[in-house]
Amino acid sequence: MKKTQLIPFVFILQLSTIAFADFNKGADAYQSGDYPGAIKEWTLAANEGNSRAQYLLGLMYFHGKGGSPNYQAAFKWLRLAADQGYATAQFNIGTLYENGLGASQDLKAAIESYELAANGGLGVAQSHLGIVYYEGIIAQQDYHAAFKWLKLAAEQGIDRAQFVLGLMHYQGNGIPRDDEAASSLFKRAAEQGYAPAKFRLSAEQGDAESQFKLGLMYYRGNGVPQDYQAAFNLFNRAAEQGYAAALFKPLAEQGDAESQFKLGLMYEHGLNATQDYSVAIKWYRQAANQGLAQAQNNLGSTYLTLEDEFHAHMWWNIAASNGHKQALSHLDKVEKKMTVEDILRSQKLARICMAKDYQYCD
Repeated sequence: MKKTQLIPFVFILQLSTIAFADFNKGADAYQSGDYPGAIKEWTLAANEGNSRAQYLLGLMYFHGKGGSPNYQAAFKWLRLAADQGYATAQFNIGTLYENGLGASQDLKAAIESYELAANGGLGVAQSHLGIVYYEGIIAQQDYHAAFKWLKLAAEQGIDRAQFVLGLMHYQGNGIPRDDEAASSLFKRAAEQGYAPAKFRLSAEQGDAESQFKLGLMYYRGNGVPQDYQAAFNLFNRAAEQGYAAALFKPLAEQGDAESQFKLGLMYEHGLNATQDYSVAIKWYRQAANQGLAQAQNNLGSTYLTLEDEFHAHMWWNIAASNGHKQALSHLDKVEKKMTVEDILRSQKLARICMAKDYQYCD
């Protein structure tokens, strides 16, 4: 499972339907690209307590319309709209609390905000809340609650909710396993163009490309709850048909960093190949030399598996410097096993490696 990532803000803004006179000037300004003018007009209405104006202002500040994003201002206006029962604002306040934007991170407050929006009938909030309980990352895992909210969202036609509810039926998570119900939900989501559902149906029919693409979605947590085991199972099924190797090796040999990383992943975990850490390191290293932080992080993990704490620490230093958040937590753990002298030496080599464009990293 993955750490919670920022949920994309729901921008339910149909300016053409804004009929109230108080909004006309602001709407005209927004549509013409005059964001300062829109902020001015909507601020007047928002200060009079108009929840829609408060909500629109919150979104403008969040997205940095007319300037840089201002999460504090976004939180202020969305909070005011949410307090008046504006369901979409309640949902967005939940995302701000969940991710610590504009306010201190507060997962309890995030869940409470999501529940307010979900109880108000907002399908996207019901879907997100159901997935929160299904994953058990920012709240205690609760399949009963997950089923309740996902079912409500699925009935509103939320494709992601239909897909995850289908997974619950397929896997029997907290409910009796029901392949027929699962298949029906997957088909409903697929008919709406939901990629994971389309790939799922094709993957079950043995399509190697769909197996691989769905595996990538599980691996990255794109559109589905992140699930490494499901990803590796799908990679294996595609690899058994020769698909992954045929796709990645030619590209990797041509210098494509993403393909080099994927080949490293396959050899590290024995997917479509005998598990071979030295070959995994070879491909990870080529991707890492191109600055791919994921490959640098996995190099650290592979070296640690080989009990080479020094090089594990060095590559995690590099990955962390390139913005890989997971590498930071790895550093804390491995440093407990290292001497101060080795830590300082590893940090020095990491700096040299990066300064020399990854040519001197040994």
